[in-house]
Amino acid sequence: MPAPSTDDSPQRATTRSTDYLAVGLTLVLALPTVLLSAAIVLTLGAWAGIWLAITVTVLWVFFGIMLFDLAWFTPNRERFAKTFEFRRPIPPEDERLAAAWAKVTSAPGVDGWPYSLWVEQSDDPNAYAVPSRIVAVTSSALAGLKPRHLEAVLAHELGHHINVDPRVRLFDTWLALPGRVMWALCRKAGRIAGLFGPLAPYVRLVVAVGLLPVVAIVLTPIVGLAAALGIVVLLVVEPLTRSAQQRRDEFAADRVSVDLGYGRALAAALRRWGEQPLPPLVALRVSLYGTHPPLAARIRKIKLRLRE
Repeated sequence: MPAPSTDDSPQRATTRSTDYLAVGLTLVLALPTVLLSAAIVLTLGAWAGIWLAITVTVLWVFFGIMLFDLAWFTPNRERFAKTFEFRRPIPPEDERLAAAWAKVTSAPGVDGWPYSLWVEQSDDPNAYAVPSRIVAVTSSALAGLKPRHLEAVLAHELGHHINVDPRVRLFDTWLALPGRVMWALCRKAGRIAGLFGPLAPYVRLVVAVGLLPVVAIVLTPIVGLAAALGIVVLLVVEPLTRSAQQRRDEFAADRVSVDLGYGRALAAALRRWGEQPLPPLVALRVSLYGTHPPLAARIRKIKLRLRE
């Protein structure tokens, strides 16, 4: 076993027994996303006819087959990474990444060889764990983090991979596709509110709330009142449950980093990144729909884990 750092807790075993309560909660939180995707496909069929529904379903299944083939059965990480606009690390990035990854994966029970390391050209400090066992960091994070802090961030991303079976991550990506496409279109439409400057968040909130009864009225002749109301409920609940699941995943990945001996280093890296103060309404939206918990909450849980 590698000697733990003098400024961190001893490494814990990375293997863990199945937490059935956590699995059950994950399934509950994932259910609205699955139902929303199914509702979108069925509504398209009811609105535009059975052939459109069949076409959408065939495309959905085809995308799932291509996704699993590209990322699992015959993995082509080069193509998969490019869809996320990642690039290969260049000197001296490749040496820094390789050295940090070797230290992270030297712990007992951790196998680093199946993973592929990539870089996103960005001024924002960040890192990603992508299906197909891809780990990526931004060029800003790679250039700005100290070696120990970089290892801590990579250990966190490794935690995303080892906490959830990659096939489950791919399956979740496929099931959520119709909903993600719909929300992406809504975000593009919502950019129009940017014309209102500082009032943009309030305009988006008013429009979003005002559109809910409109959606119910429009869908009722197509799918019936009960189904229309059910879809409206899903439109409200699904983003909340999806965000809650993503925040749970972040806390779980932090625990892996702590267990690998990087607790204090991860907390220090998070402090370096910091958070900008947000307007009240934006802060409320981030707390409800954000994919990451507040840094202060993550650091607090890291400290609690270190004391265990």
